[in-house]
Amino acid sequence: MDVDCTQSCYACVEQSKVFSSPRIKTTIFVSRFGNATSVLSRTMTTTSENDSPSLPGNCHCAAFKFSVQLQSSPGVPNALFSCGCPLCSLNACIWAQPFALQVLRGDVSLLKGYRNGTTLHKFCSTCGTSLLCCDAEEPPRVLFVNVRALADFDSSWPVISSSCRKDAPPDALATLETSDHYRGSCCCGGISYTLRIPPIDKTKSCNCSICSRNGVLWTYPPVSAFAIASGVSLAEYTFGRKQVVHAFCSTCAVPVWERFLLPAKAASMGVNVRTIHGLDYRDLPSRVHNGVATLPKYEVG
Repeated sequence: MDVDCTQSCYACVEQSKVFSSPRIKTTIFVSRFGNATSVLSRTMTTTSENDSPSLPGNCHCAAFKFSVQLQSSPGVPNALFSCGCPLCSLNACIWAQPFALQVLRGDVSLLKGYRNGTTLHKFCSTCGTSLLCCDAEEPPRVLFVNVRALADFDSSWPVISSSCRKDAPPDALATLETSDHYRGSCCCGGISYTLRIPPIDKTKSCNCSICSRNGVLWTYPPVSAFAIASGVSLAEYTFGRKQVVHAFCSTCAVPVWERFLLPAKAASMGVNVRTIHGLDYRDLPSRVHNGVATLPKYEVG
């Protein structure tokens, strides 16, 4: 089921105008299951489709697996961009326009959709991974792929940033009520919370399989300082050793917090600072945790 949002994905809309030019060919690519999964725009670039390697990707739970060909220089995808609209910012999406997309497991039509102005964001309803940006036509035409879902995603890849924060909902840019009272929410408002802690002065990111896909930036308050105001669209996902519960919005896919199930860690929780209203986290120092080295190896089923 697709859900509407009144906010537009501004940078994605502008990029899609380029890629939907009448001078650009479109091609239907068919999955191995025989279903036409999408119609993709193709642009004239310095890298031809035949020279571009197929890159594997998947949502975290692997219900949706794909391979994609992107414009690239040797070994590194290029022409990547981030959109500064509220939805793309909260989901930390990094977009690339594909030459070709082949669905290896699942179906684009079965992904959950959140309509963002004239675009449709597709994500996995089980694990919350943001995957595709489509136009809102029927059948949806895939415009961009979220490269965070690629198996070999590297956060050091160069990304062109586009800022649309002036167009964000007023509430999302509201002034903090006090220095220790924060409010936060997903994009659609189905999940909201309050947080009473000292001013946040740093964040932490992680390169593990799920944090890198979600692009989350963490702060770790005590559970006693956190209160859910609304949880009508709350979805939870756990995997592996099932020691952490990852909460995301089942409507707009925004990852909001994580709960720790081990007694030694249960007194604290992780809150995604991207979801905190009025907090400019971009200038805060951020430490990168090497989850790839310290956690069990992530295996795609």
